[in-house]
Amino acid sequence: MSRWFLRAAVSLLVAVILFRIVPLAAVAGALRRVSVPVWVGSLCIFVGGHYLNALKLRLLLGGDASLMPACVRAQYAGLVANLGLPGIAGGDLARAAYLAPLVGTGRVVLAGVTDRVLDSLTLLAIVAVALPLAGVPAVLREGVRLRRGPAVAVVVVFVVGLLIVAVVWQRMALGDRVAAAWSAVSARRSALAAAVGISLSVQSAFVLTNVWLARSVGVTTGLAPWFVAWPLSKLIAVLPISLGGIGVREAALVSLLAPYGAPRDAVLATGVLWQAVLAVSGLGGLLVTQLMRLRTERPPGVSTGQP
Repeated sequence: MSRWFLRAAVSLLVAVILFRIVPLAAVAGALRRVSVPVWVGSLCIFVGGHYLNALKLRLLLGGDASLMPACVRAQYAGLVANLGLPGIAGGDLARAAYLAPLVGTGRVVLAGVTDRVLDSLTLLAIVAVALPLAGVPAVLREGVRLRRGPAVAVVVVFVVGLLIVAVVWQRMALGDRVAAAWSAVSARRSALAAAVGISLSVQSAFVLTNVWLARSVGVTTGLAPWFVAWPLSKLIAVLPISLGGIGVREAALVSLLAPYGAPRDAVLATGVLWQAVLAVSGLGGLLVTQLMRLRTERPPGVSTGQP
């Protein structure tokens, strides 16, 4: 419990500092510019993306299609857990607890580890492709005197990313489990290829959705910087230092996009809108899937109120 309070304090502290740097009135003004259709459309894309993530989880678990409804419910349960557990990876624990009684703890852990590694490597790959296109902003290039800006930055990004993945692996006590997960999943190459395709498609769609939200509040920064900043901010949010990455992700996104000329208030407003999408879709998705489960599991003899 003390760790929970510590991480909650980190999220709160980062949020307070962020709003001290970026005036709340400016953020509120940016939020007022977003249209309801854009936000609802973003919500629909997010819900669809996590349905695909549930399909990816089912592929990594193996087995037949009968597991799909349980994977969907576990996916949305994980989204809700992310609102109160440390780091984005906290939702992985909720998914595992949900699915373990159905398929066994070992099988769920292997699939969860593979899923997290695939997502992390996908985000790093997106950054590696986008960074040379985005370039290193002049203010950073002059500050650190990089003569080979994009190439050196790619190396730095990969080193930082691998360190983040290593920290997550160590905290989850992976060790031999990673090798076992890879051995088990790699034997099903078609399922692994499909999982990689889903991960790349979903993460790219989420970046574009954030760009869509950002455009509606006044951010005109090009696509390439977003494909650098958003994946990196998500990787940073995975670290178990805050509650669901709240505050940390937004601070990282503002800091990474500012050198590219993105207005801080509008970027922070985009982060707030995305957090709202996450909260509504997670809570709504969990509620709907649980109600559907109760309806399908109703015993045949239960009265429906008809004579």
